[in-house]
Amino acid sequence: MHFFAKAIALYCACNLFFQAANADITGIHISLPKDETSYSGRLFVAFTLDTDSEPRLTIGDEAAPRNASPFFAVDVANWDGTLIEFQPTAGFPLDSINQLEEGSWQVQALLDVNVELSDLDSPGNRFSLPQKVMIGSSPSVLRFELTEKVEEESLPDDTELLKFIRIRSELLSQFYERDIFLRASVLLPSDYVEGSNTRYPVLYHVAGLNGRFTRSQNLIDDEEFMQYWLDESTPGVVIVFLDGESPYGDSYQMNSAVSGPYADANFHELFPYLAEIFPINDIPSNRFVTGCSTGGWVSMALQILYPSYFNGAYSFSPDSPSFRAYQLVNIYEDENAYYSARGMIRPSARETNGDPRFSIADEIRMEAAMGSGGSYVVSGQQWGAWNAVYGQPDDRGNPIPIWNQRSGEINSLVADSWRVWDLDFYVRDNWSSIGADLSGKLQFWMGDMDNFYLTNGLRFLEETLNLQEAPSANAKFNWIPYHGHCGFGTQVHYIDVLNDLADRAGR
Repeated sequence: MHFFAKAIALYCACNLFFQAANADITGIHISLPKDETSYSGRLFVAFTLDTDSEPRLTIGDEAAPRNASPFFAVDVANWDGTLIEFQPTAGFPLDSINQLEEGSWQVQALLDVNVELSDLDSPGNRFSLPQKVMIGSSPSVLRFELTEKVEEESLPDDTELLKFIRIRSELLSQFYERDIFLRASVLLPSDYVEGSNTRYPVLYHVAGLNGRFTRSQNLIDDEEFMQYWLDESTPGVVIVFLDGESPYGDSYQMNSAVSGPYADANFHELFPYLAEIFPINDIPSNRFVTGCSTGGWVSMALQILYPSYFNGAYSFSPDSPSFRAYQLVNIYEDENAYYSARGMIRPSARETNGDPRFSIADEIRMEAAMGSGGSYVVSGQQWGAWNAVYGQPDDRGNPIPIWNQRSGEINSLVADSWRVWDLDFYVRDNWSSIGADLSGKLQFWMGDMDNFYLTNGLRFLEETLNLQEAPSANAKFNWIPYHGHCGFGTQVHYIDVLNDLADRAGR
């Protein structure tokens, strides 16, 4: 048998694992406690074999079909909470609840109604208590009452060094025609004295996909970092942890036609507010940006697109700066995202030994099951967020998809419209105007076995930057053999960056 035929046979054989119809669920009934409210949103029923996790918190956690906890979903509109029969229109990785394997499952229902944040565990969302069910032993009817509610947002308590803020954005609220808030946490230097006139350089830290501003709390428990931070020889720096959440998933901190003017909101609202109440030396030579994965792309993009605003970007495992390598897809030349020109299924993730984990088609199918209307572009997940950041809005304000979610066929007109976000082309086209402000400000770290095939895109940018003259780019690329996505450790990701930053800021 030829290799291609073997690959297709194996793919089909693997999927047979999910086709066995063992469950005998004759109905799923869901209701809400009676009140005067009507609800519109996406209604989920989630299953998991993991007894330590609430099923609702496993939705979308894994795109590999064999490892994913099954969930099913349908949209509801103006639901008054009276008992309804749950009839899902989408599911992942199974198409039908009756394909569930026999056994003991944890199951839970969730109603996502929060339109400000894409996270399913967001304030106002309703859910049932988890319950254990035996699937396959006898016909069964599942019943859920959404008695629980995610509490309204409250900021963590401030500490002596770590502060939390939340402000209403006028720019974003105007864009969405409802209240939208910006959030951040601020880590102060250990030698800062309240009331002092001392001002410090600032490092804006951007998280991976949909990372929250509260991640700064993890550093307090990082013994290696805190030993460095509290040492009297450590140069003083303020670290600002930005929030990734938005209605369409991660905002990427950009001005987007779909997800709104997040860059403007930062530059004109959040950053000035922070400089007013915290000891930030808010001048270009003292502003820096860093992050990994999504944060790697954002830090790179902010430095490239606003070269005089920042004095350095430290970019780790960034999303691809070139759409010639949108993971493994060349959106300008390929006809299909799911299959290569040779007809091979395109993976979206791999182990560091090269073994594929799941395909692009798998991941899109998962996101489509999560997104309202069954559309992946509004899922708030990775491919959806990219479409929202780079895309143009349709007549409902949602992003026009870069490709057909069923077939993977690429829309060449949409691909052409994305070119303005291709940072590799942007550098080529604009070096004469940005080069003087950008030279020497870009530093990168990338594993040569990045788990999401991001290595190729950064190689393209490296080639482009190495060709620039008058001035030369003087960008630094650190390629880590046999290394995957992020995971560079405290020493590299924080301590080395902060020491270099201090030198550049003249501390």
